[in-house]
Amino acid sequence: MEMSMLLQTVPKQENYTQNRAGELYPKQSSSQCGIITELSRIFAHLATMVTQQGKLAIRIDGNMDESLVDVEGACSALLQHLARITSNRWLMIKIFAVIILFLIVFLFFVA
Repeated sequence: MEMSMLLQTVPKQENYTQNRAGELYPKQSSSQCGIITELSRIFAHLATMVTQQGKLAIRIDGNMDESLVDVEGACSALLQHLARITSNRWLMIKIFAVIILFLIVFLFFVA
């Protein structure tokens, strides 16, 4: 008697586990589809961000090249200005020397 009851409960339990497993698989596959869809959206967003970062890096590199050209141009302009100033310095010294000479001549011979 006990054995027959055990045999009856075992199929019921197997039936129950099979029903539960059957109920879980569709939910699990639909949730996996949702996860896969979400992951594909995340990876698509990541791909766009990587593309934007690549474009930004290229633009930064271009700006750095332009800045380097501008700095080199400014450096050459400063060197030209320095050369002009040093040549003008000797001119200013000559002019002051002539003015001082005229002042000395004027003070000693005219005054």
